[in-house]
Amino acid sequence: MTRLTDDRRIELFCGVLELVADRGYDKVTMDQVAERTHSSKATLYRQWGSKARLVVEAITCCAGAAAELPDTGSLQGDLHAMVLQKPRPDESAIPPDLITSLLPALKTDPELAEAVRTDIIDAFVRDLGIVVGHAVERGEVPDDPEALQHAAVAFMAPFLLHHVVHDVEPGDDDLLAYLDAVILPALGAR
Repeated sequence: MTRLTDDRRIELFCGVLELVADRGYDKVTMDQVAERTHSSKATLYRQWGSKARLVVEAITCCAGAAAELPDTGSLQGDLHAMVLQKPRPDESAIPPDLITSLLPALKTDPELAEAVRTDIIDAFVRDLGIVVGHAVERGEVPDDPEALQHAAVAFMAPFLLHHVVHDVEPGDDDLLAYLDAVILPALGAR
C-alpha cells in the first residue's frame, strides 16, 4: 500500500471534499477525484477501496476530533468545549456545502450511509454519552438514556440545518446559544 505523507493526505482529502461539495456526492466519479487530487485511480482504490470510504475518511480526518474529551467540571462547559474545538488542519478543510451535498446520497448509497453512521455518527454519540455520563455522576442531569439518544440527534441539527434555514453557516455564538436553549434543557440539566 502506498504510504502518503500527512501533508499529501490532507491535500488529497481537501480536494475530495471540495469536489463533493461542488458537484454532489452522486455526480463525483473516482476518475474526477484522481484528476482533481493528482492521484492515480488505482492508488485511490487500493488505499480506500471505494468512493464512500474515501469521502468518510476525508471527513473524519478534516473535521478532526480532539485527542481527549473535555472535562471542565460542568455539562455546559463540556458541551461548549466540544462545539468550540476547531477542526484540523484548519476550518477551511470542510467546505460549507459539503453536508447538503452528501445528504441526498445518504438515502441512495447504503455503503456511504453505513460508513457515515459507523465512523462519524456512532463515534459522536459515544463521545456525547461519555460527556453526559460525567454530568450524571456529578448529579447535573438524570440518568436518562432515551433523552441522550434524542439529544444526540438534536445536537447535530444546527450543523446539518442552520445553513439551510438561515442561508449562513452557524457561528460559535449561534451554536452555544442553541446548546444552552435546547440541548441542556432536553437532557434535564439543573
